[in-house]
Amino acid sequence: MTVLSDREILDLVGKGQLVETNFRPENMTPNGYDLTAARIEVEGSEKYYGKIGSKRHFLVSSQEVVNLPANIMGMLWIRSSFARKGIIGSFGAVDAGFRGNLTLSLYNASESVFSLNSGERIVQIVFLRLTEGAERDYSSRSGHYQNSSGIVHGRG
Repeated sequence: MTVLSDREILDLVGKGQLVETNFRPENMTPNGYDLTAARIEVEGSEKYYGKIGSKRHFLVSSQEVVNLPANIMGMLWIRSSFARKGIIGSFGAVDAGFRGNLTLSLYNASESVFSLNSGERIVQIVFLRLTEGAERDYSSRSGHYQNSSGIVHGRG
């Protein structure tokens, strides 16, 4: 596997891949892209901004629709500025062939209230090219979250 560079990412975005909607050039990094928060859910209540209390779990949907071809996967990393504030995230790989908004699971482990607004950069996605395309990508395997929109709770 190899990590895609900013040039490769921009080329694929121009072809409608990786970040299909709500792409912002200013969110590019040398080897990834910063996804932005759309909806925020704290204790079952969804909103576009919010104060998240200490020791609280919250979900965030990405504004961007991610669209990965069968030969590229994504890895998610919390932005270091949030980690320094005590925000931690539990993320999995974004499988080759996935398309949709991402739902991010986060936790305010600090003793302080944390504020988050729609449009803020929250996680970086790093794209990795597989040595060859997946025989059966995400859409043809489980595909439980394919074409997700907004915050999606656990399925299946």
